[in-house]
Amino acid sequence: MKNKKNFVIYKNFFNKKRILITGNTGFVGSNVSIALNLMGSEVLGYSLKKKDLRYLSNNTEYKKKIKTIYGDIINIDNYKNKIKKFKPQILIHLASQPIVSKSYIQTKKNYETNIMGTVKLLELVKDLKYIKNIIIFTSDKVYKNLEKKELSEKSSLGGDDPYSASKSSQDLISNSYKTSFFKSNKNIFIIRAGNIIGGGDWEKSRLIPDLFLSNEKKKNIKLRNPNAIRPWQHIFDVMDGIFRLVSKKGKKISKNSHIYNIGPKNNFNLTVKSLIKIFLTKDDLKISYKTEKINFSEKKILRLSSKSIMKNINWRPKLKINQTIKLTYDWYANFFKNKKMIYKFTEKQIKLFFNI
Repeated sequence: MKNKKNFVIYKNFFNKKRILITGNTGFVGSNVSIALNLMGSEVLGYSLKKKDLRYLSNNTEYKKKIKTIYGDIINIDNYKNKIKKFKPQILIHLASQPIVSKSYIQTKKNYETNIMGTVKLLELVKDLKYIKNIIIFTSDKVYKNLEKKELSEKSSLGGDDPYSASKSSQDLISNSYKTSFFKSNKNIFIIRAGNIIGGGDWEKSRLIPDLFLSNEKKKNIKLRNPNAIRPWQHIFDVMDGIFRLVSKKGKKISKNSHIYNIGPKNNFNLTVKSLIKIFLTKDDLKISYKTEKINFSEKKILRLSSKSIMKNINWRPKLKINQTIKLTYDWYANFFKNKKMIYKFTEKQIKLFFNI
């Protein structure tokens, strides 16, 4: 994980930059916020407050270092003056309804958040002249999934379930704003990544949080789709891809959107069951798993190609699967041992990865 050269490049770009992050209270958002804070950025978050106190964003240390405006993305207009006063130079849009199963239950809210939330945000951005780089975090599920084939940026967009449909719409809308309004004055980076694991995820029905919470309750974990193949990757590799991309391409305005997949190496495409089996070799995890039938549709195979980002900016995922699992396991093990110190432990993991 030697990353000193990259860190110098990132710090030179992000140091003292004013960065607005929507969805900064969530798993990805909190990790991105902490990393940018360590690089010397001034971060302003806009997000719903997490009810689950285990989230990093509810940690006292996080609240001291990362200022957050609490609000729903569809109401961001109400805070326009506060955001304008901050004069953000970079926008990272992470706020979304992120769960496939929930999109079947709260379908209208899913579409309002992921589609109209993005529209309202980009409308606000029209009046934010300081913003030059916009990162839109969509999903690997934006594609019309062709089973057993690798998905590249040229693959057709689609989305059968409400979540996937809303994320592919978000992708198209963001590209439309670039073409229609931001062609000469703002960059848009559309990042398609998914199946991210690592410390700080407490979202219900997500595989790794379910594993550790099941272990804490001494109950076997239920696998809803055990043979599904997914491109598992650690949050730090995803962050590294984003930071490298923006620091390389964000210095001048491009006429077109920068659209990239960020995925793992090919041998990281494991089934749900295979990934859990590796975790369960750890001594502290004393449970097993059982399968559970689901009443909604999920794709069985999802393989993401990262050839484009590898070729264009010479980025490579740095972590091997055993390192990805160890970093994730260590975070949750430390959380349950001493949750008061988990912010410091998160900083320590980030510093080691980025060689800060």
